[in-house]
Amino acid sequence: MNKIGQFLSLALVALLPSLACAADLGLNSTTLFRFEQRAVPGFARQTVVPATQFLRMDLEKIADGNLSLHLYGWERMDLADRSTADGSNDGDLAYGYLNYRFPTANAELKGGRFMVREGVAAEQIDGVSARADLRKGFSLALFGGAPVQLDRDTHGKGDYIAGGRGSYRLKGKMELGLSGLHEGGVRLNSAGNSKGDRQLLGGDIWLAPHRLVELNGHTFYNSASDGIAEHSYLLAFKPTKVISASAIYNEQRFKNYFTNSNVRSLFNPDNGGDVKSFGGNLGWTIAVPLELTADYRHYNRTSLVSSDNNGNSDRYGLDARLTLLDRKLRSGLAYHRSDGANSFNSYSELRGYCLYDSGRYVNSLDAIAQFYKNSIFNKKEAFELIASSGYRILQDLLLSGEIAYSRNPQFSDDLRGVLKLTYNYADTSKGAKK
Repeated sequence: MNKIGQFLSLALVALLPSLACAADLGLNSTTLFRFEQRAVPGFARQTVVPATQFLRMDLEKIADGNLSLHLYGWERMDLADRSTADGSNDGDLAYGYLNYRFPTANAELKGGRFMVREGVAAEQIDGVSARADLRKGFSLALFGGAPVQLDRDTHGKGDYIAGGRGSYRLKGKMELGLSGLHEGGVRLNSAGNSKGDRQLLGGDIWLAPHRLVELNGHTFYNSASDGIAEHSYLLAFKPTKVISASAIYNEQRFKNYFTNSNVRSLFNPDNGGDVKSFGGNLGWTIAVPLELTADYRHYNRTSLVSSDNNGNSDRYGLDARLTLLDRKLRSGLAYHRSDGANSFNSYSELRGYCLYDSGRYVNSLDAIAQFYKNSIFNKKEAFELIASSGYRILQDLLLSGEIAYSRNPQFSDDLRGVLKLTYNYADTSKGAKK
């Protein structure tokens, strides 16, 4: 038994007395069997069949009714060729924590492995956190512990992490927040012989001066590299019940945004330059079942490492969505055009989908195609077709499957399939299902 299984078993045994006293118990089990054939020019054909088990448990109202336990983990085993480079089996504990909610001040205390989302912080940690509403609209949240290793290739995590967020809220009108985090002992290379600090400060705003207008956004500053890391703002406007509009602005400065990243294999902290984008969308509900959305986004990219993607690009298009049969049938058709800074990023995209959910049966079909301006590996198009079907065996038990076929410049043929069995259970101390 691996460490994940040992942890879950020990946690369940230790909490058996509490299980008997708990008022609410929720279990979710999802078993996936994925079937895939990979055909890459110049390489042998592979058959990949990984089996993955996801398990979640939520135990509410323990002890005095304010304590709860939350566990979620997964385990994978390859039944044919290896699906990843991490071996024939793998697993992880996504979260496992105790949460105590105090009866006043909207206060809570967490301990264990969990996600922290407080302003500038979006971190998975092994530690503790606390938050509470103070007087006159103020609130405070604090956290600390050890960051969870996210990068398996370079082990790029720090020795400790701490931070928090303070905010002021004017009910229904405004919320202003200030936040920060400090991660010490971050490894700057795979050898681990060089370490530094990861430091971020942030300010966020939510503003609703009128019921028709709402502003939401934030600015993050990297104090370790002494520069702005990100601006991100969204302005939403709904003048009538059938018309809505929004405008967005985003900017990421790579040197400050990725410096001392804790996922170095995914993000390149040494890449200079930045990316800026702005645009918006306009939605119109023509009639109750039909809705149209037009959107536009302009991008400007600069890089100090490679100039291949430098320049301006635009993406724009139209979505049409149709809902019928008391929302049992949902379908849509969309067209988008991307005019990139170079020919490799210039293409047209067409997508159509349909979903039918009768309660007992769930069926869907999704098709997407892209047509490139210039050939990529001697191909000027890519397409994918995904079909899925599900049957609810019992109220809490759903059996579903999905099959996908695609052809693109990277794969001459790509066939994949997934078989999924999902079990959801919720019960109370009185034995009444919810």
